[in-house]
Amino acid sequence: MEWKDAPPPEDNEQAIIENLESWDDLANVHAQGSGAKFYRIDQWLDGESKLAPWEIEEVGPVSGLNLLHLQCHIGTDTLSWFREGAKVTGLDFSSNAVIEAERFAKLLGAEDARFFVGKITDALETLGGEEFDIVYTGRGAICWLPNIDEWASICSKLVKEGGFLYLEESTPMFNSLEPMEFGSHSLFGVKYDLFNTDPVSEMGQGSYADPDLPGIRTTHTWEYTYGSIINALVGNGFRIDFLNERDETFFNPHPEKFVESRPNYWTFKDGEMKFPVSFTLKATRL
Repeated sequence: MEWKDAPPPEDNEQAIIENLESWDDLANVHAQGSGAKFYRIDQWLDGESKLAPWEIEEVGPVSGLNLLHLQCHIGTDTLSWFREGAKVTGLDFSSNAVIEAERFAKLLGAEDARFFVGKITDALETLGGEEFDIVYTGRGAICWLPNIDEWASICSKLVKEGGFLYLEESTPMFNSLEPMEFGSHSLFGVKYDLFNTDPVSEMGQGSYADPDLPGIRTTHTWEYTYGSIINALVGNGFRIDFLNERDETFFNPHPEKFVESRPNYWTFKDGEMKFPVSFTLKATRL
């Protein structure tokens, strides 16, 4: 079944509830089931990092620093930062995902790694007002949040003064496009209106980690422009240090257009016109 439009939620609370049902269903699939191959769980347990080389370079040394990973899912990225020497804390709204993250922490001997169940909107309370040297997030995370300004405000209270937020995301352009047939060729055309503030509601079968996963899921996401992300951060006490774009993406929604470039990253096939598909951003808390 292809993904198709779904009825819009009654409100954001209903959207989040339906999203949580979806992510609770996917946690075990991604950690131990048919999605584990996509996540390269065996290779990761054997020592492969889930972090891209530019993340390690741009974030810099983390040994001894307190790092909070928001929307950490099953904890593989979080625990990769643990391997780099950070004191890590993960937060996710899916209790099933946190169970998997805690299981992985035990397997890796990361006794000091902490994982909490909670929504972003409850993060300050869930984490007891703790502040961190680094708040890390990304790889398809902020699209699940209905209010980007609220997210930035919460992040500003979680980051110590002089600390920073670091994220990796797909670009607004990439999020809004999909391949469309034009005669004998397939070209990228606009699918989503980036200025639309309502959720994008869809239903279908499969996961980015397993396109053939059975069962129908309903999801609701929100699209953001660069302007909305940057203005939210600046308006909540952050200084933008850099924004770097790349032609590699951390998932492959269009196999006819992309080829694997490194573990868990894909880039354009030869002959395709390139454009920015992912970006990293660092913002210091003033």
